[in-house]
Amino acid sequence: MKFHNFIFSKEPAYRLERHFAFWLGVFFYHCMRLSILFPADHLRENITPIIIGSLTWGVFTNMIISYITVYFLVPNFFLKKRFTQFITYLLLLFVIATAFGLTLTLINRPLNNSISSAAKPLSYIPIRAAVIRILGNPPLICLLLLSLKKIKDWYIKQNENRVLIRENSNAELLLLKARVHPHFLFNTLNNIYFFILSEPVKAKNLVAKLENLLYYMINECNVPLVPLAKEITMINDYFELEKVRYDNIDIELKILGDDTNKMIAPLLMIPFIENSFKHGTSKMLREPWIKLFLQIDTDMLYFTLTNNKPADAVATKETGIGLNNVKKRLALLHPKDHYLAIKPTPNSFTVNMQIPLV
Repeated sequence: MKFHNFIFSKEPAYRLERHFAFWLGVFFYHCMRLSILFPADHLRENITPIIIGSLTWGVFTNMIISYITVYFLVPNFFLKKRFTQFITYLLLLFVIATAFGLTLTLINRPLNNSISSAAKPLSYIPIRAAVIRILGNPPLICLLLLSLKKIKDWYIKQNENRVLIRENSNAELLLLKARVHPHFLFNTLNNIYFFILSEPVKAKNLVAKLENLLYYMINECNVPLVPLAKEITMINDYFELEKVRYDNIDIELKILGDDTNKMIAPLLMIPFIENSFKHGTSKMLREPWIKLFLQIDTDMLYFTLTNNKPADAVATKETGIGLNNVKKRLALLHPKDHYLAIKPTPNSFTVNMQIPLV
């Protein structure tokens, strides 16, 4: 965790450590570059000019050029497509840096004299040395700093996008719950009120099922995965509550496979079931029916829901809040391994869905 924060954290302390480590690496790189120019038996006596040269040329000059370019010129001119101004200011920066480098070269004569004795003749004449040092290392170090910054920014942006997607998914899940609850709640309460006097035992059972269903939706679905067995129990309770409302409805629920130790994202099936009552069976005056088939495999749940509807009814809307939420959640949770097909016909409505299990 500390290493992750060291690389990606925006906190000032970690940013300072990061930049210090980068320039420390640049310093040692220049120390190594200058050291190889000296014979091994003269290295110790030239350690001071090597350190001074690495600090002045390797760190200080590159730091000025890199920070101005990466944190000022690139965001204010290059990324805003003001390329003429970007190139102008960049050239001006290198002219100033070259002049500054020439001054350092003239001041730092011990290093230049030491290196010139070990290098080729004329390779360290002050003007030539200044130009070579400015046009050599700074662009490479500047590009390295810029690349590291862009990689870090990209990673942070990806993390922020993942958090945003997760928060969006949670918000849609809450909206989905709000969509499911009121639709049948008042009808169920009316039925319970009716049975309290005439059939108190039945009323008690209905209250228990409603309590279990609402408790599960509100309190147990606030996690990414829930037991598949609980989802199926909720569907059973929902069917039982709706059977009281539609006393002539034929509901068939068939389950194949073992739901033990299987986990699934919560509330992906119930909107389609709720939709089958709202837009299908509630419109039928005679013989309404709903058939739900669940096949549980090792890592996949196959969901097939079919209900009848009047032949002259308008095609069931596929853009309702609940169904839109399910489609979005499926795309967010299982972008590559889910399947959803909604097929209306003149007399029926069918939903085929495949949901990954864990």
